[in-house]
Amino acid sequence: MSQGSSAENSPKKRFAALNPLQKIEGEVQARAAAKNGALVSGYLILSYLIQLAFLYFTGRDISGDEGTALLVIDVIAIVLAALLTWRILVSQPFWAAIVVSVWFIAELVLKIAAIGNGEQTTNFGWVIMFLALIVGSILAIRGSWKLRALRRA
Repeated sequence: MSQGSSAENSPKKRFAALNPLQKIEGEVQARAAAKNGALVSGYLILSYLIQLAFLYFTGRDISGDEGTALLVIDVIAIVLAALLTWRILVSQPFWAAIVVSVWFIAELVLKIAAIGNGEQTTNFGWVIMFLALIVGSILAIRGSWKLRALRRA
């Protein structure tokens, strides 16, 4: 194993990859940062799949809502999130990073409001996951913006 590859895999280097304020230099780093948006949209797919499964098998979603319209909305959300994930993985467009980040932040605000109203509960694991997804959103926007600038240069 070469010296460079061990330095790239060091714990310090892996932690730096999670830093939303890290300096992004070059196309490789920008592409890696932009692909973090796929993690965020992947979370959205998973959350809507869970809602859909609850709705399908019990007739109610996790929040207790029911109805065919909700089923259709969940299916549309899954398809949209899957398309965004695909676009982010294939070409890392800036617009997709923005859409995914805004969508995730809106979902997060709704979850925080539900917790505040006593409709949902949370734990430390959820907080860590949401913080990681916020970091992923920031990196996706910054990485795709850098790619956009590099492509125009």
